[in-house]
Amino acid sequence: MILGVVALAVAVLCYGVAGSRLSAGAQEAGPVLRSASWWTGTALQGGGFLLAFVARRDLPLLVVQSAVVAALAVTAVLQQVAGVRRFSRIDALALVGTVAGLALLGAATVPGPAGGRESTVLVWSAGLAVVTAAGLLLPPRAWLLGVLAGVGFSVAAVGARTVVSRLPADWWRFWDLPALVWVVGAVTAAGLLLGQAHLTRGLAAAPAVPVLATMYVTSTVVPAALGHWLLDERMRAGWGPVAVVGCGLALAGALQLLRGERTDGRLSPAGGGPRT
Repeated sequence: MILGVVALAVAVLCYGVAGSRLSAGAQEAGPVLRSASWWTGTALQGGGFLLAFVARRDLPLLVVQSAVVAALAVTAVLQQVAGVRRFSRIDALALVGTVAGLALLGAATVPGPAGGRESTVLVWSAGLAVVTAAGLLLPPRAWLLGVLAGVGFSVAAVGARTVVSRLPADWWRFWDLPALVWVVGAVTAAGLLLGQAHLTRGLAAAPAVPVLATMYVTSTVVPAALGHWLLDERMRAGWGPVAVVGCGLALAGALQLLRGERTDGRLSPAGGGPRT
């Protein structure tokens, strides 16, 4: 439990720094794969994903997904220190609301490994991955790409929670895992790649705020719902309303921080990047 909390905290820091790097890299002139900013952001988000993977062994998806979305607060604070943006009174309240929301979520949820059956998770995850892949053929609309990115990252989050909960105590003997868990892992990787593809398309073709806002909401709500239905994740008795309020506070605060402020006549979002 303590290891999971520490891993999640470091993951949030990685995502917070990665966000602005990915957003800047996707909007630079030339192919995105030649952007040093994009690759730096991608490397940091990869580290964040691995740390969040460790956290998912004991922490429910609702807590993990809300926490990594709240990495926007880290980005906003870094921008404040660097002089890129100035905190307004609303931004300060949003920061407090985000932290308070996460605290409520942590208190309301029951920690522990995920339950459920791998076969059921695989059917749902594969279905969502197919839908996300088909979305590559659709025109680049900001809100649509944000939703599709969020669905892709949701597939990755649910799959990662399932796989890490099935790892034995001697986890290095991963070759002893059942074949079905390996298939779930493959679908998890596919979801991560599809989410990244839609996010990159969205940031390159549209303003960052609508793309990221719809992605954050989707990648928080969808995994939380699937965790409850498929993985037997539960709230503490009588704490359901507290969890709803906590999730609402965390999301509202993060989205307010995402809006950023206008500097030099342009909207400077708090940063972007997949939150898995």
